[in-house]
Amino acid sequence: MRISLEWLSEYLPGPLDPHEAAEALTQGGLPVELIETQDNDTVIDVEVTSNRGDCLSHVGIARELAAVMGREFRDVEPMAAEVPPPASSLARVQIEAPRLCPHYTARLIRGVKILPSPPWMARRLGAVLRSREGEPYRLINNVVDVTNYVMFEMGQPLHAFDFQKLHGHEIVVRSARAGERLISIDGKERILTPDMLAIADASRPVALAGVMGGVDSEISASTVDLLLESARFDPLSVRKTARALDLRSDSSYRFERGIDSTLAERASLRAAQLILDTAGGQLLSGVLSAGADDFQAKKLTLRLTKLKQVLGVEWPVELVMNALTRLRLAPVLRGERIEVTVPSYRLDLNIEVDLIEEVARIVGYDKIPSRDEIAIRVKPPEPALETVNLIRSTLIAAGYYESVTFSFVSDVLAEDFLPAENVSPTSPLPKADVSVRDANARLRPSLLPGLLESVARNQNAGTSDPKLFEIGATFWNAPGGEVQERQSLALVGSSEFREVRGTVEALLNKLDPKRDVQAVPENRSGFARGACGRVEWGVAGIGTIGKISRAVAEKLSLREVPAAAELEMSALLSGAQRVPQLQPLPKYPPVRRDLSLVVSESTRYEALESLIREERPQWLEGLEYITTYRGKPLEKGSKSVTVTLIFRSPDVTLTGEQVESSVQGIVSAARQKLNATLRA
Repeated sequence: MRISLEWLSEYLPGPLDPHEAAEALTQGGLPVELIETQDNDTVIDVEVTSNRGDCLSHVGIARELAAVMGREFRDVEPMAAEVPPPASSLARVQIEAPRLCPHYTARLIRGVKILPSPPWMARRLGAVLRSREGEPYRLINNVVDVTNYVMFEMGQPLHAFDFQKLHGHEIVVRSARAGERLISIDGKERILTPDMLAIADASRPVALAGVMGGVDSEISASTVDLLLESARFDPLSVRKTARALDLRSDSSYRFERGIDSTLAERASLRAAQLILDTAGGQLLSGVLSAGADDFQAKKLTLRLTKLKQVLGVEWPVELVMNALTRLRLAPVLRGERIEVTVPSYRLDLNIEVDLIEEVARIVGYDKIPSRDEIAIRVKPPEPALETVNLIRSTLIAAGYYESVTFSFVSDVLAEDFLPAENVSPTSPLPKADVSVRDANARLRPSLLPGLLESVARNQNAGTSDPKLFEIGATFWNAPGGEVQERQSLALVGSSEFREVRGTVEALLNKLDPKRDVQAVPENRSGFARGACGRVEWGVAGIGTIGKISRAVAEKLSLREVPAAAELEMSALLSGAQRVPQLQPLPKYPPVRRDLSLVVSESTRYEALESLIREERPQWLEGLEYITTYRGKPLEKGSKSVTVTLIFRSPDVTLTGEQVESSVQGIVSAARQKLNATLRA
């Protein structure tokens, strides 16, 4: 908003230094971006925030400067002589859309003479009106320029119609009809829609409410009689119309931010006064009016205790009262509370904190003491968040990429990967939001369908063996018909099961290195039968691991059948060992022994591993699976399982005889319990 200091002096008596004014406005929350000299005037460019529509005028800025600087403020007091007959005998106005136009006024002026504006008005408008390219706007004529002058003076947009061009000599404020057209004063044809508010005469639209007038009724050199519009329009309606037609104006800019609801008639009288001064003519008596300004002053209360709490400083009551008085809020002290009456132009004052901000602005933000140090309470990291971050970093280090998939699954995979807790496998889970791409999509019972679909898309894009993981919510049908939810971790790796199992074991060992990890054979929907199992961490089952079933892979047209795992996040978070477990580096070397045992084909590796651990061989530190062999010279129906036993003593270097004794104990136990023999 460009402000002429020469113009501003009408409302702020006495000399005004431009730099002091700029500093005062900036400190008061209206930054000044530019100060420039123009002829014998100084212009300051003020940045007005969107909630301060009252400052989009010279009167508004003068009122603000008077409050901030403690200066006298002199408001506009318009006066204009009226003559008969009454305007209502020659024209009428009506509102058909009261929600979009609560108040509309008009005055009639006859016998005007259209001329160029007088030099003083041209000079002031030239100082504040600039095109987008920075060039001065071309002034129109004395009547149109008066409407702009009053808008920049008081903040109320106005519009003048050639009265003789209004069909039926009436104004109807109504919604536009579909397909109606209007050629705006910029010469462009506008196609109107029913959600736009039009100013019409008896037969057609003649202006777009709050935005721009039309050429059919504009003021021209032949105009003698005019109708002067001054009204209040709904800000949202004006904004929508201006945006839809890409038609912005100084008028729409002000209506969009809200204007003083009591200003219409005063601004109209001020414009009539200036038109009579510059264009002559006679003002017919009375105001054509429809609707009402419906203004009811807001009453707000400021508690002194709240002021101290928010600002952190206790100011004298007299200082606070003085600030509110300078803001023209008519404060009344009642004990520890101050009651104020909000003027009609301060649309931004609605709650108590607004008043606190106003007091701080007027007294001065520099009067609020600040400390050189602030107290910051450093909270310890959230244990659960630390664990989640550890899970992410471990999987990323293993070559996996984190994925985020939709929380629903299509019917294609809805029956796969159902959790064991799902009490009603045949009852589908609730449908997801109807806005999703698949109307049949339902809440996901597992993270794996979404990850597998992502794998399929990656493979189709040329990425071979994409490895993905996700942490998210899954859902299932619980007893009583309720849908339960829990957080899960799922990962899909390569087609090599050992790679996925190794990743899961590495992750669980990272969370608690002292807890055993086992995969106990167990079938689950979506996984290949005989190639999946329950993941046990210590004594608790925490999820499933295995190869995806070929049927699922074919549904998604996967080139290879991947291995995958899904674990319960609650078990991982509660089982994570958050206290670092430290132990000294071993002083003595390990002794490794490979052991190959021939067992029947039906004997699972799990049984062999459990037997070895249950025997608790002395000095046994670790057990590693090596391979399984089938074929000659072994008999049909048997297999050879090879493991590596790792022995170490914390006190001495073990001898071969000591280790051999422990190995023979394992062989003996395997012979008795598993009918195993030592492979030659």
